[in-house]
Amino acid sequence: MKIALLYFSGTGNTKWLAETLFSFLVEKGGTVSVFNLEDDIEFQAKDYDTILVAHPVYGAHVPRLVSDKIQILIQGNIPITVIATFGYVNALGYFAEKKALGRRIDSYFNLKMFNNISTPKMKLGIKNIEKRLSSKAKIEKKIEKISILIMQNKRKIQGIGPQLLVGIRIRKAFREELQKHYQTWGVDPEHCTLCGLCVRECPTHSIIEKDAVFTFHATCTACMRCYNHCPEQAITINNVYADPNIYTRYHGPWK
Repeated sequence: MKIALLYFSGTGNTKWLAETLFSFLVEKGGTVSVFNLEDDIEFQAKDYDTILVAHPVYGAHVPRLVSDKIQILIQGNIPITVIATFGYVNALGYFAEKKALGRRIDSYFNLKMFNNISTPKMKLGIKNIEKRLSSKAKIEKKIEKISILIMQNKRKIQGIGPQLLVGIRIRKAFREELQKHYQTWGVDPEHCTLCGLCVRECPTHSIIEKDAVFTFHATCTACMRCYNHCPEQAITINNVYADPNIYTRYHGPWK
């Protein structure tokens, strides 16, 4: 089976999923090509037997980078499987995913990973590395089961249930906030060393620096990469510096 695996990962959860799924699929005889959706990729959907799309869920929404790219890259009736990663509960669900991608979805899987947000505005906990590592084998087992279903061409839809009613409320609450998310970002000049990492690593090229002044643009996909990866923890939210001793930064599932 010839498989295309397209993924987007803000801070590492979905990247690890894609790498692990790739290994299981190859082990089971699949021929797999992996594409990072934040790259400029040359991709022809007709060249593959099936397409896998993996992405995180932000505020019960598909990241805009993902929905925009998928609508351009994937046309026609080729089978598509979506794997959504999340930290607490996937309140997005199959039906909202279909609407966001603008196409039929043949299989839909939820994969619970780890929360990557701890800010003065969203005071959510981040599990320590020991607790995360204790879940690794269990998560790998779930990914292997997904790979088996993919190789067997078996259709499965996960996540249809009462939590989707909550998802409607969450999406409504977060819709405007996600659209205006970029307006809350800033850089603390007392901590920033002008290393440029945030500018280089932004997946949507939404951060511009000129003469030590940073501008964040509406193309921001709210992935939290700049906030979590800044070596000086200099990214602010609503002009508030987030003390790393209080608000843990997330560097990936096993770091």
